Amino acid sequence: MATITAQTTKTKTTPRMVRGAAGLPRLARRFAACASRGAALPPSRALGRTKSRDLDATRAISLDRDGSGERRRGEGKALDMVPLGSAVAAVQQGLADRVAADEEFLFKLIWEVLQDQVIIVLTVVASCGLPSFWTTEQMANACLLHATAFFNDILLMWFLAATKSPHSSGAGRGGKKKKGLSHMFEPSATATIGDRAKCWVDKFLLYAPLGLATALLSSVVMGRFLGPEASNPLYLCKVGLVGLIHLGVSSNTRYQMINGVDVLYYRVLDKKAARSATIASRLVNQVVGGKLFLLLSALIL
Repeated sequence: MATITAQTTKTKTTPRMVRGAAGLPRLARRFAACASRGAALPPSRALGRTKSRDLDATRAISLDRDGSGERRRGEGKALDMVPLGSAVAAVQQGLADRVAADEEFLFKLIWEVLQDQVIIVLTVVASCGLPSFWTTEQMANACLLHATAFFNDILLMWFLAATKSPHSSGAGRGGKKKKGLSHMFEPSATATIGDRAKCWVDKFLLYAPLGLATALLSSVVMGRFLGPEASNPLYLCKVGLVGLIHLGVSSNTRYQMINGVDVLYYRVLDKKAARSATIASRLVNQVVGGKLFLLLSALIL
């Protein structure tokens, strides 16, 4: 009897039957492996482990997809903010360069804008009376004058100001960048008369289109109040020519001279006296610029 039992047990665990289980499905092979080790794995437990692994894999894939989606959405928002951030960074860098080259730049800029706005207020009030009695046309004209003067003053001050970093792409000797002139009278040991003349031409090419654009824009806005005459192509050409000459030639020349005398003021006078002198010269410049604009308008329009 013992012999029969031993043979029976030996028959159940022969290698042939284990190899025969290799053709069974995965679950059957697991049962065969457990049986060969002398242990049995309950079917419910094996199925539970399989389902648990599948569920964990599904959750991992889902989390990965959600995370990727969140990252993509975050990257998309960051890319949308790139143009605005680049513009702000460029303005900050430009302001830092100008203040590093001239610590009085902010004072000059703020005073120039405020002075021009006050002059416009006094001029309009003197010609049209108190704002409470203005017509719609007069109110629109005053607002347009303020906006145009505000942006023109900033552009003139900004692009004629000295900067610490090079703003010209020209190459000098040895392949090094050559720092361009910010205005004709900027101190420089290497600048020639030709370089200073080229500076004026470069600023003309910058300011002339701006003057043309602002004049045409002003004319289009005021055309609503001035009637069909303001939309006449010949009249628009004349208005554009006035703006081009005024900003490209008159303002360009006058503000370059102002920057030149400012260099002289801050070189020979103390800080308070230099500030007083630049305020006075800028006031005269505003009056002269207004007179020249009226003269130019009368000649062309």
